[in-house]
Amino acid sequence: MFRRRTKSVDGPVTEEYLRGWLTDQLAARLDLPVPEIDPAKDFESYGMDSRAGMQISGKLEKLLERRLSPAILYEHHSINALVDHLMSGGDDDG
Repeated sequence: MFRRRTKSVDGPVTEEYLRGWLTDQLAARLDLPVPEIDPAKDFESYGMDSRAGMQISGKLEKLLERRLSPAILYEHHSINALVDHLMSGGDDDG
């Protein structure tokens, strides 16, 4: 499942890197400028659909090289909440 490495960071993924990566992904999927993404704002408030959520969660799974729930962006409603959960080592096996 994780054969193709998409990780673009050497060593462990930091909280800062993960927050920036998620901000970039959300901006790209929703065709918004990065400065318009507020990491404390709910994903739902951006009008993110399930397809975009699934695409981001799939890429996130590859980046972190660990199994995540496909609905992780709906279980943790903002970039900050998601990063806090992931950095705490939350169990997300899907």
